[in-house]
Amino acid sequence: MKYLFLAPQPFLRERGTPLRARNILTALGELGHEVDLLCYPFGEPARLPHVRILRSARVPGVRDVGIGPSFAKLLLDLPFALRGTALALARGYDAIQAVEEAGLFAWIPARLRRRPLVYQMDSWISEQLVFSGFATRGPALALARRLERIAMRSAALVITVGPDHAEQVRRLAPRTAVLILPDTPPDERFQPDEEGARRWRERLGLSAGPCVVYTGNLEPYQGVDLLVGAAGRLAEDWPALRVVVVGGRPDQIERLRASARELGAGSVCVFAGSLPPSEMPAFLTLADVLVSPRCRGRNPPMKIYHYLQTGRPLLATRVPTHTQVLHDGIAQLAEPDPAALANALRDLLADPALARQLAAAAREEFDRRYSWPRFRERLARAAEIARAAENRRAGAGGGDGGDDGT
Repeated sequence: MKYLFLAPQPFLRERGTPLRARNILTALGELGHEVDLLCYPFGEPARLPHVRILRSARVPGVRDVGIGPSFAKLLLDLPFALRGTALALARGYDAIQAVEEAGLFAWIPARLRRRPLVYQMDSWISEQLVFSGFATRGPALALARRLERIAMRSAALVITVGPDHAEQVRRLAPRTAVLILPDTPPDERFQPDEEGARRWRERLGLSAGPCVVYTGNLEPYQGVDLLVGAAGRLAEDWPALRVVVVGGRPDQIERLRASARELGAGSVCVFAGSLPPSEMPAFLTLADVLVSPRCRGRNPPMKIYHYLQTGRPLLATRVPTHTQVLHDGIAQLAEPDPAALANALRDLLADPALARQLAAAAREEFDRRYSWPRFRERLARAAEIARAAENRRAGAGGGDGGDDGT
């Protein structure tokens, strides 16, 4: 098939949605599909087999865009939507796959050209608007919700990251097919970097004590402040403990560093800063415990799939963004507050047998449910489901859209 893939994101950029797009594009190429990717006018260079990268027009004064809704993103979406619509109408694509807000306009050319629309809901746009404070009420939020429903009901297939969003789609668009496509690392096996781990341990002055590692951005929804609070509760009893935070902007790091000092965790918390992806295996290798303290949201974070693959025990908050994937048999789960995180971390550090048991079960579950071959299998089904749903919609058959909830 020939796809038009509409991703209103910088590409490539080492963060959630662009990385998910990269993985899907890689798998589509491996499955033999040809793809035209339309993305924003900036991002790191990327070469993907069978993928041609096209970029929308620049907007004067906008040099980059951050995570989440913003006026800069809104401005970039205008030329993006114009070029995406022009491409969809002018070229003979077999299907259109639209990521996030691209689905809010892509249903129009898809319907005009009678091509199946695959709406990739990596997040719930109206919820993003509320969480970010960009639009908490009023006509903008109402319009976003209305357009989401139209996109869902117009799509031949909606792809979601986890079951929570899939259930919402089934409720709002019961005749639309749904496919749950969890994230996954493109590497079938985690490759430890022992030399890199030793290098970073020396560079950061880490003691020989236990090392807890967080990787990712430092936006408020990640809950890293909860982790810093937990470190403050453990500092006196575990002075050799080191909580290593990888990622974040300098201003975010300084705020958390000051908080760590106030809470008595200044010597425990170590901030490595933002680093290239090539360094991540080293930090995953040096970790005795990997942690995801996210406090809100619905999408399972991509990092937990990497964590499951490593053979290291995982501590995560017991919130829907995690419990769609994690359970007590493969991870140590705690309520999203510093005291609960501290107690759960203390249990893991004090019980090596429990840590080994959880780590082994996590890797087994990853191999069974979230490996790269499994990801490709699910994505291969997407094209079949979309074609079948579009044929039914065109009158070739009857019945509602199906779903794959595995």
